[in-house]
Amino acid sequence: MASAKIQGLRFSGTVVANAVLESIVRAGGEPVIVSPVAESAVWDLVDGIVLPGGSDINPARYGAEPDETHAGTDFDIQDDADARAITAAEERGLPTLLICRGMQLWNVERGGSMIQHWPSDQQEHVGTIHDVSVDADSRLATALGRAASYSPEATSVSSYHHQAVGELGRDLRVVSRASDGCVEALEDPSLNIVAVQWHPEDRAANLDIDQSLFDWVVAEAAEFRAKKNEGKATVATV
Repeated sequence: MASAKIQGLRFSGTVVANAVLESIVRAGGEPVIVSPVAESAVWDLVDGIVLPGGSDINPARYGAEPDETHAGTDFDIQDDADARAITAAEERGLPTLLICRGMQLWNVERGGSMIQHWPSDQQEHVGTIHDVSVDADSRLATALGRAASYSPEATSVSSYHHQAVGELGRDLRVVSRASDGCVEALEDPSLNIVAVQWHPEDRAANLDIDQSLFDWVVAEAAEFRAKKNEGKATVATV
């Protein structure tokens, strides 16, 4: 299949997707790609969800006009499709990893807002590696704690985003920040969802701290599946 430039992605769509899929496979999961126009019944067939990054969310979803930096999706219904995946995770209790745009959309769907262009004068967030702090009592800390290199005070992350969470959505808790105050992870204590602003797939093949998030979601998916029947956990990517 020939690769094509996709708005908002740094590489071809196949490369970015493969990085996520390979991380799930390394963790022992069986990834399946869910079409954005799939019927809702598909979510009854999977045991976990990984929602990857992408372009900017339509600001109309949080009552704003796009500024001059806005880079929307090429697919008009992408926001709705990703929002349906998040709703499925919430309603079905599916173990879920939300990456970058996925975390941002969760915040917006909960009534929060976005800062459409985060300043880079204190900490560059586009195409850089930087440290974040992680709350010790968070689900994220449990997931990252699988890695020998994990440090709650200074966890290294691969960052590629120009927007950031603004007003916090209802019932969401900030569990990680960068040194400049940028929100780096969100959780709802009542749900088995880990949402991070960074891209763990970028370095997961080589760094245990990044692979640990995929290990977590696959392990949780296997436990979810075990409550239903026997077999390998199936993790959906959208």
